[in-house]
Amino acid sequence: MNLTGNYINGEWQEAKTGDTMESVNPATSETIGESQKSGVEDIKLAIGHAKTAFEKSDWRSNSTRRSDALMQWAYKLEENKEDIAKILTLENGKPLKESRIELNACIDTLKYFGGMARSVFGRSINLSATSYGIIDKEPIGVVGIISPWNWPAMLMIREAAPALAAGNAVVLKPASRTPIVSTAIVKLIEDNEYFPPGIVNIVTGPGRLIGDEMTTNPDVHAISFTGDTSTGKNLMKKAAEKVKKLALELGGKSPNILFPDANLEKAIPAVAKSAFITAGQMCFAGSRVLIHESIHEQVVEELRKEAEKLKVGNGMDESTDMGPVISEDQLNTILEYCEIGRRDAKLVTGGNRLTGEMYDNGFFIEPTIFDQVPIESKIAQEEIFGPVLVVQVFKDEEEAVELANGTIFGLAAGVWTKDVNRAMRVAKRVQAGTVWINTYNKNYPQTEFGGYKESGIGRTRGIEGLLEYTETKHINIEIEE
Repeated sequence: MNLTGNYINGEWQEAKTGDTMESVNPATSETIGESQKSGVEDIKLAIGHAKTAFEKSDWRSNSTRRSDALMQWAYKLEENKEDIAKILTLENGKPLKESRIELNACIDTLKYFGGMARSVFGRSINLSATSYGIIDKEPIGVVGIISPWNWPAMLMIREAAPALAAGNAVVLKPASRTPIVSTAIVKLIEDNEYFPPGIVNIVTGPGRLIGDEMTTNPDVHAISFTGDTSTGKNLMKKAAEKVKKLALELGGKSPNILFPDANLEKAIPAVAKSAFITAGQMCFAGSRVLIHESIHEQVVEELRKEAEKLKVGNGMDESTDMGPVISEDQLNTILEYCEIGRRDAKLVTGGNRLTGEMYDNGFFIEPTIFDQVPIESKIAQEEIFGPVLVVQVFKDEEEAVELANGTIFGLAAGVWTKDVNRAMRVAKRVQAGTVWINTYNKNYPQTEFGGYKESGIGRTRGIEGLLEYTETKHINIEIEE
């Protein structure tokens, strides 16, 4: 059985606790490996080495070294993509084709920020005849990165790459359900001569214990967290004690808005995919679809067909379209929401656990659609994190925007119309960090991503994602004439 270690100061180590934890394949309930169940002593050790590496090495000042390090990591991941995709599928459950997409995104992100490492620009200002100001962008120091299990590779690299490009040291804390794939990716830097020991560290273990220490430890200067909104709020409270910088990408209840002139041939498959990708376990899943009343019945029927033709099964099967959800607990939570949906709305399809043959040992659920869902229903307001699509109907543009903005979240949205003026009007009025027009789930490392309202603070990706991991310093120069 595979046993992974903690990577601290350039060496693989066992946890000081002597404890390990198992990773379970959600499709079969089989144990696929073990990782370290670390404690406070382990995370303090990693933080200490990260601080030393940041202060003593030339990492923070050598942009060429940072660029070369990230590029080499990208090339190494490219070489090992297929092996790591299999680990990701075994540990997370998602289909292999999704795992490959995720790893391609990691490679692209590493390459992008490898280039951006040489482009951390400040500016200068002529303040008076004898005074000049230099606005400098400096790395923060040690960045603690807490990543989730749903896209464990991408959501770790998405934060680590800009943090490292900006000149910081990082301590990675992967989700306890998916530590093996995270450590497999970090293992690729073992022979990367451009990374000084201690600049990249990974410690696995309980989130509450390790995450709390990272958030309150004074030698961690910033925290990046991707996960649910309630945990993000708790981290904010703890970080406030140290006035620590936070980047939070939290929950969502993202709508696709379909107007009467939408290209339904393109929109309907895209809406279904946005709802059921990764079994709906995506922060920016298109978990709501708002449909104009004139096309409501037609769209719901076509969405039903899309949902029912999806092949649900083991992600290692190349023909699988949707894998299991991550755990029994998550499955039960989704089923509880389905019961609420049966009371509040009209069940179109799905809503049941899949059983029999290959399903009995895993955590499988049917792709589910509820129609005529009131805006106040829990299934319209709360993040289910499962393959459940909520349908709401609107009469006009004003009502569409009102429904779109009718939750505490504001992560993403899709607008489907051939009217460019309407598309831009709605896009500007929808309270979301990303609005896609006539498409959905198109993410690029060069474009910023993040949420409005309770979907988070700060931005990942792009120039602003890089600058999230910098401090701004004004250096004033007075010259003599």
